[in-house]
Amino acid sequence: MTTVDGLPILAHPDGTRPPIHSDPTVDALRTAILGTETSLHHRVRAVIAGLGDRPSTGMTYATEASLAPDLLRTAIAALGGSAVAIANDPRLRGIVCEWAAVYAPHLLPVLTGHLDLSIATITALGNGSAYQRELLAELDIGESVGVLLLTELGGTNGADQQTTATWDSPRNGFWLDSPDPASWKFMPNIADTTTPKIGVITARVIVDGRDEGVLPLLSRVRTQHGVEAGLSVLVLPDKGWTPMDHALIRFDKLFVPGDGLLGGTWAVIGADGFESTVPVPARFHRAIATLGQGRLDLAGAAAAGARAGLAVTVNYALQRRPGGRTLMADRGTVRRDLVSALAATYATSVLGRRVQDMAATAPTGDQVVGVWSMLVKPLLAYTAHEVLLTCRQRSGAQGTLRTNWIQDWIGNTEAIIPAEGESQLLWKQAGQLTFRDSAALALPHTPRILPWYVRMLGDREKGVAAGWRRDDIAVAGITIDRDTAAIELAAATSERLAATALWQASTTAEDDIARGLLESATAVYALERILCRGTWFAANGRMPPRVAQRVRRDLHHHREHLGAHLSELVAGFDIDLDVFDAPMAAPDYLRWWQEWARWSSTPAATGIALVSDQAKP
Repeated sequence: MTTVDGLPILAHPDGTRPPIHSDPTVDALRTAILGTETSLHHRVRAVIAGLGDRPSTGMTYATEASLAPDLLRTAIAALGGSAVAIANDPRLRGIVCEWAAVYAPHLLPVLTGHLDLSIATITALGNGSAYQRELLAELDIGESVGVLLLTELGGTNGADQQTTATWDSPRNGFWLDSPDPASWKFMPNIADTTTPKIGVITARVIVDGRDEGVLPLLSRVRTQHGVEAGLSVLVLPDKGWTPMDHALIRFDKLFVPGDGLLGGTWAVIGADGFESTVPVPARFHRAIATLGQGRLDLAGAAAAGARAGLAVTVNYALQRRPGGRTLMADRGTVRRDLVSALAATYATSVLGRRVQDMAATAPTGDQVVGVWSMLVKPLLAYTAHEVLLTCRQRSGAQGTLRTNWIQDWIGNTEAIIPAEGESQLLWKQAGQLTFRDSAALALPHTPRILPWYVRMLGDREKGVAAGWRRDDIAVAGITIDRDTAAIELAAATSERLAATALWQASTTAEDDIARGLLESATAVYALERILCRGTWFAANGRMPPRVAQRVRRDLHHHREHLGAHLSELVAGFDIDLDVFDAPMAAPDYLRWWQEWARWSSTPAATGIALVSDQAKP
């Protein structure tokens, strides 16, 4: 395989190099979506696409779940051989997750658990002991898969978790126990009997009878010989999507060496027992700061899945003619929905990239990045899910087949929504943290002058925050308490940021046509959010009839503009459709099905052809 800087270049099935786009409009749109690191994106894309992963037909749930470890090991080797290096490079890690979301549906579900929640946690909180180095070395090459054991059957519970880790001074280690069913760890992916797993386990540390709060501990949980002594594992029932080897886990005297404690320099077992410079209530949140990294990577993956879904759907819509007449893409209902989905995907993709860039340069454990991740992950995941449902529904029967990938992208997005913190709860927490001055969350280099529709989104955000401060939750919109008002505020802040990010991208685009398309995408995204929240704007005196008329008029104009440029907009996603080998991604979907069926394109010349069942690959 041809390589550049040690990474392969993706080749087409006929062995040719992929075409290099020289269209300045597409180049500018690609920069808005992917940033300036195009070469890195192409190198990672080549590796992930080269894994050959694809939606499966005829496999059992357990068989599909078992594909991930080999894919992980192969990807690590092809990307330089070190998962630690990937985990410690925020931009590379995020790009790997994005292209896994597009081209490797079985790999994505284990990536953030391995890179963010295991390796990054050890890197941030490890003590460099021989024990930790040994386990980290296994994770580095994918010999073992990293897993976070956080959620309990009674709930995630945060600092109120019930799993206990009792210090045994003579043995120099901890005994992990599950005191009741509510404390059983729920859904970590360690049920596969063929794959070694290393766990970062959160538990309530008990030293000399004192409760020292919830901290993570590092331990092997499964080897080639089975689960560790003191650990009971039951395979959970199948999910409806994203096959993984989820398990229900109970501890009964699982021993973890003292060097397994992951407390950084601020929570250690010393000569005088347990020592910490952090108050007990704050220890859990200090210890799980790497969840913010995982949330950003999952957010980027969700947006990438939406881009892939739109790429294949637009490709299909631009060639299918129902009844042999009007193109799907020219039908008003289809075009309207595709335009809305494209605008939302551009806005959220650009926002996700900007926040990733900010996180890449932020100090480890930066609390501001934590708030950004709680805002961005729900918006990108919810938007991607809505976009992908649109792709499936507008594609009719084709969209329901896994061979067209959309179903798997939907499944992974549905798995992202509750992962690393259920998205609605993240918005609740983010709203509570930012209500005093949510507008202070501003993107670097935000233009001083913003379009009127972006300012309207900001006005709603400020209005909701002001209502919160007055304890007038009705001002937030359709709310029933302060929690739901906090969610409304976080949603308003997130939408304002997405519209601002896209507008900012339009002001820096180097191509006039791309600049106009990004401006129209900003308008469509913002104006549709205003329409969706129309009762709030009307009830609060911010949408008199003349403003409502302008919203409708401008929205129609910008939708028409984007609708005339569907091909350029999806080309900006830089997705090679040939890799999918799917009818909706093919240049001619009818020919794809003909080649799949291996039937003649014309009926038999005489007589009646007999049709027999034929097994297809």
